[in-house]
Amino acid sequence: MTVIRPFQTIVDGLCLRGTHYSPPPPEPGPTAVLFHGFGNSRVETTCLFVTLARRLAATGIGVIAYDRAGHGESDGEFFDTSVSLDVRQAHDVLAAIADLDDVDAGNLHLVGMSLGSVIASVVAAESALPLRSLTMWSTAAMFADEIRSGTLQGRSLETLDSEGYFDFLGMRMGPAMRDDAESFDVYGRAAAYAGPVRLLHGTADFIPLSYAERYLQVYGERGELIVVEGADHGWAQLPQRDQVIAHTGDFISRHATLRVNE
Repeated sequence: MTVIRPFQTIVDGLCLRGTHYSPPPPEPGPTAVLFHGFGNSRVETTCLFVTLARRLAATGIGVIAYDRAGHGESDGEFFDTSVSLDVRQAHDVLAAIADLDDVDAGNLHLVGMSLGSVIASVVAAESALPLRSLTMWSTAAMFADEIRSGTLQGRSLETLDSEGYFDFLGMRMGPAMRDDAESFDVYGRAAAYAGPVRLLHGTADFIPLSYAERYLQVYGERGELIVVEGADHGWAQLPQRDQVIAHTGDFISRHATLRVNE
């Protein structure tokens, strides 16, 4: 039976909180780390990450999902968030995860949703840990282009100057997100990851498929893209939801059991 317990670590003086799903027995094993989308939390929309975590744990793969600073139950303010800050803090989170007794630090896997996939891709490229695989859902790689154009999800960012914040789904986003995006190299910062990558993108996603396709130019033969007909950005329908879970589980399981030199 899967054991579910709290996870937390201190980064930059902030307590970042999460959930650790551990398969029996409690011994070092493969572990997937989940990166949620912008403005969301570690459970993801319609508890999508909870479903994924339970499925992975049932196959012997541990899972840790955590709320980034200013999100969910973690400390910090959403106002202060930026992608570069999230990446930097994620390295400290990964280091803490690698030190856990029931985590095999040589068998770690990253999964990202939306902007979380962008963050995960950069973390994978810059990490000193030997990350075994990277899975990217509904990658929000267009965020930098959109913000540089003065909008976010089709809405003007002018209130950042007039009001001091942008209303993102009822949360105050500060100028740090915009300022960071102005120079953020989405694909360049991801390119150094040498492991296997699986991207999953839906035909009904508001993010154009071309943003996911461009990653194939970055990763070459080590990357693959699965396009799911009818899937929206949040995978909030069936059978597409089942498909993204199955494709992710199969991919991680395969690379979790390979010998490192294979």
